[in-house]
Amino acid sequence: MDKRTDMQKWVWENIGPPLYYCSVCLLAVQVTPVEGQEPVIKRDCDCNAQIIAPRKSILAGEGGLSVGDSIKSFWWKLAAALTGKCV
Repeated sequence: MDKRTDMQKWVWENIGPPLYYCSVCLLAVQVTPVEGQEPVIKRDCDCNAQIIAPRKSILAGEGGLSVGDSIKSFWWKLAAALTGKCV
C-alpha cells in the first residue's frame, strides 16, 4: 500500500530512503528522541505499523579501515550529513 508521490519515489530511488519510514505505506516518519522517555513519533499516515530505520555500517578490525573503505565511509557520512538520509 505505497502512498508515496511520484516525486518521493524518484528521491527514494536516486538519493535514498528517508531516515525513518513506515513499513506499510513507505511514507517518511519523524522521530524525535527524548532523553529518559519514549521518542516522539509524528506520522503523515494513519498506519500504526513498524518504523523502518535503514542504516549502513562498515566493520573494521584491529588494523582499521583500508583506504578504499575509508573513502567509502567518508562519502556515506558526507551524504548523510547533507541529505539527512542514510545514503
